[in-house]
Amino acid sequence: IPSKFCFHVIIYMNKILLYVQFLASFIIAQSISMWGQFYTLKYPDLSMLKALAMALPFAWLDWFFMTIAVNLGHKYKLVTETQDTFLLIITQFTVILLMNKFFLKQPLSNSDLVAFGIILLAFAISYMNLVSKSLGIPIPKKDKKEEADENDVNAITNEDAAINA
Repeated sequence: IPSKFCFHVIIYMNKILLYVQFLASFIIAQSISMWGQFYTLKYPDLSMLKALAMALPFAWLDWFFMTIAVNLGHKYKLVTETQDTFLLIITQFTVILLMNKFFLKQPLSNSDLVAFGIILLAFAISYMNLVSKSLGIPIPKKDKKEEADENDVNAITNEDAAINA
């Protein structure tokens, strides 16, 4: 019979694996999307139809990977809608900075880097509820349906952990 500590480690590792899968598919999707949006900028004489034909495969790949990310995030309640939006902004901003630097050969300014830091700080404040906790403001509770869904997810996680033990 596994100890209670081992059981908690297994649950924690399952949660980490879910976050890794979520973030990997999310970042891959957004990287492909941004690459598709910027890819045609090197070719200013393209017709709209040719630009669309070049960008469409990127949109399909983005849709494929983003569907995986959204399903994981929704099913296991990994992030809120606001945090999902922050993550989208962070990922797109990072990819744009990298593409500007390495693909379009444009220099990065200190303002770009400061803006990136501000975006990361905003995500941390939202994700950890830092302002609410520091000011003693109650953090809104989930509604009963969300709690029931979360209990279902925890039950599945507990069953998986017991089976794998």
